[in-house]
Amino acid sequence: MPRKKKQPEEQPQVEIVEVEPITIESSDEPATDGDGRIRGTVAMSRALVNAQQGLSLNEKRVMMAALRCVDSKKSPFLHGRSNGYVSVRVRADEFAALAALAPRTGEKQATAAYEGLRDGCASLQKRTLTYMDGPRKVSLNWVWKAVYHEGEGWAEISFSPDLTPHIFLLQRRFVSYQIEFARGLQSLYSWRLLELLMRERDRGRLLITLEDFRNVLEIPDTYRFADIKRRVIEMAVNELNSKADLVISWKPVKLGRAVNSLDFQFIQHPQSRLDLGDAA
Repeated sequence: MPRKKKQPEEQPQVEIVEVEPITIESSDEPATDGDGRIRGTVAMSRALVNAQQGLSLNEKRVMMAALRCVDSKKSPFLHGRSNGYVSVRVRADEFAALAALAPRTGEKQATAAYEGLRDGCASLQKRTLTYMDGPRKVSLNWVWKAVYHEGEGWAEISFSPDLTPHIFLLQRRFVSYQIEFARGLQSLYSWRLLELLMRERDRGRLLITLEDFRNVLEIPDTYRFADIKRRVIEMAVNELNSKADLVISWKPVKLGRAVNSLDFQFIQHPQSRLDLGDAA
C-alpha cells in the first residue's frame, strides 16, 4: 500500500513590528527662572502616587525631571501615530537644579550633576512600581530604557508604554505639584510624603493609616513606631517645612493603646509665591 506523502506543516506567520520612539524634545531654556526657581510641574495618576515606587533618590530625581517635560493633558500620539513609547531628554543642568547642587565651581558642579544623572540612569530599567487596582496587584516598569550619553551631559529616558495612561491625558483624579517643591530634598521619605500631601491639597489634610503609610513609603518592617516617628515622619516634616513652601503639622491617632493612623495638616507658606498647580 503506497504511503501518503506527508504534507509540510504550516508555519505560523510572524510579523515583526518596528516601534519608533515618540520623542518629546526638551526646551532649550534654563531649568530655572529669573527668581532661581525650577520651571515646570509634575503630574501623575493617583495610582502612581499611591504605589510602591521602588526608586532611589537619584532615580526619583531623574524620573521627575523627565515628567517635568511632559504635558500631562495632551496625548503623546501625535502626527497620526497610534502607538509607540515616549522618549524625553533630561539635561545635567536640570538634574543639578532639582538636586540643588552647591555652586562651588562650575567644573565641580557639572561633575556632580553628570555623576548623579548617570547613576540615576544606571538601574532605572530594572525598577518597577506596584499598586492595587481593585483586587488586582499591578506591577510595571518605570522605563523602557534609560540611556546616559557619556560626556554630553544628558540622558534619554524612554517611559514604559504601560506608564502612558498614568502620565498623559490626565483629566481627573490626578496629582500635580510644582517641581520646585522637591528642590534639594535629601530624603526619599520627604519626597513621597510631599506627593501624598499634594494628593489631598484641596482639603489641606492627609489622614492615612499607619499601615498604608508604611507601605507607600516602603518603610522597613523592622521599624517600630518610635523609629518611624524619628527617622521618617519628623525628619520628612522638618525638611518639607524648610524647603517646600509648606507649613505642616502632624499627630498620631490611636486606636486603643496603639497608633493606628497619622493626621497631617498643612497649608502653603503665607509668604510663598508658588502656585500649587492644577489638579483634579
